[in-house]
Amino acid sequence: MKKRVIAALLAGVMAMSLLTACGNSEKPAAGESTSAESGAEAEAGTDEETGADTDGSEKPAEENGETITIKWCVPGDKQPDHDMVLEDVNKKIKEKINVELDLDIIPQGEFNDRMKLASTAGETFDLVFTANWLNSFDENMSRDAFLPITDLVAEYGQDMASSMPDWLLDVAKVDGELYAIPNQQIVARQMGVVIRKDMAEKYNFDMSSMESIRDIEPFLDEIVKNESGMFPIDKRVEALYEKTYETVGSYAAMNKETGEIIPMSEALADQMRLDNEWFRKGYIREDIATITDNSADVKANRYAVSLSSYKPGWSAEYTNRQNMEYIDVPIEGAYVGAISGIETMTAVNVNSEHPEEAVKLLNLVYTDKEIFNELLFGIEGTHYNVVSENHVEIVPDSTYSFGPNAWRIGNQFNAWYMPGQEDGLWEATDKLNKEATVSSLRGFTFDQSNVQAEMAQLAAVKEEYKNGQFTANDIEAFIAEYQEKMEQAGIQTVVDEVNSQVAEWKAAQ
Repeated sequence: MKKRVIAALLAGVMAMSLLTACGNSEKPAAGESTSAESGAEAEAGTDEETGADTDGSEKPAEENGETITIKWCVPGDKQPDHDMVLEDVNKKIKEKINVELDLDIIPQGEFNDRMKLASTAGETFDLVFTANWLNSFDENMSRDAFLPITDLVAEYGQDMASSMPDWLLDVAKVDGELYAIPNQQIVARQMGVVIRKDMAEKYNFDMSSMESIRDIEPFLDEIVKNESGMFPIDKRVEALYEKTYETVGSYAAMNKETGEIIPMSEALADQMRLDNEWFRKGYIREDIATITDNSADVKANRYAVSLSSYKPGWSAEYTNRQNMEYIDVPIEGAYVGAISGIETMTAVNVNSEHPEEAVKLLNLVYTDKEIFNELLFGIEGTHYNVVSENHVEIVPDSTYSFGPNAWRIGNQFNAWYMPGQEDGLWEATDKLNKEATVSSLRGFTFDQSNVQAEMAQLAAVKEEYKNGQFTANDIEAFIAEYQEKMEQAGIQTVVDEVNSQVAEWKAAQ
């Protein structure tokens, strides 16, 4: 009740402000009905404006015949034909559950700030993407920004809940209450690289030689020496760190083999040394310390290699997105972490005025292949053509293609295959998930409420030293200074709290 009162007050403040986050919808306001519907309600003994029975009770919106508009905020690039596709898909959604979707696609670089602004201002959007790396789930939970949905999912989302293993659904639970739905995709994390095929062939790159991240170095040397207009590698993950450690509670690191938990600032030392070495060898772009958005260079295929998290079918997906052929090479082993699955989830805004309809819509998109794939690929004949059963190809110069972003909005295993993706890809992904090494802390979630001050101080230090390891003239001095600053900010206090909670959690198992 307290949350609802606060939300209502914030919503009132928001109504008087010019701030906006999830873009304004041009659709009729939720709750409006046609004159014919209003007349039918009057004959049935209801108030025409409120939809309440004449005895004062209020009917659910769907019983009043109203079409509720659900606003869903997702990071990404809005397609030119977005409105056309949404208009068409909404005809089908309305027929199925009498709901309309307002899918607000927000540039990823703006998503964090805009969603935080929307949440704290009390905006009444309904569904929102959340993760541990974007629109932080933990941060939103600390602000009571998400609605508990255990009962709503039990009543309106049984289909999507039953389509995933309990261990995946549990990642979005706090104190036994469900607060989000994980989007099904690759859950196990395995390091890998995608490489421009023309460069791999030009320099005789041997795919079978990749066992460790350092095995890519001879190829990167060739790029440095011979391809002056190209960046050797786009490094998106800390492969050396992740080979040995799993992050627990943001600033603690658990050794995967021994289970020892130490400050992350210590665990990152070897990774920082490698980053510095690669920068000095020319593998890393010179402006790495200051660049905030390299998407234009990625789109222009200026990187010979991208180091990221591997998944089956990765090269086909990358090739389709980049309009240039790439090959992929997995390295190291697959691992399911304590909170794997938190990377892509959908939550219900605590200020949503229609949470029941929001969960109904999420359930539909999550389980209905027709709806899901139209949101991804657009309209047949205009944006894509069917090649064979479950296989499609994008129409040349199509003005709509959200296909590679299936992981942002539901169950990727329901997506149609794109050129280069073979039958059985989703089964292979599921197999990788199931056969990966599982963290000894699977199911453990760190509660940072006792160390919030330290977490804030550590975040400030992390931001201050971000990317500094690349350009440091004396990497050992840089590491020592960084570790000292993290110690002063309270990292050992956080590690002690993590160890205490882990011990308590293990004792309860």
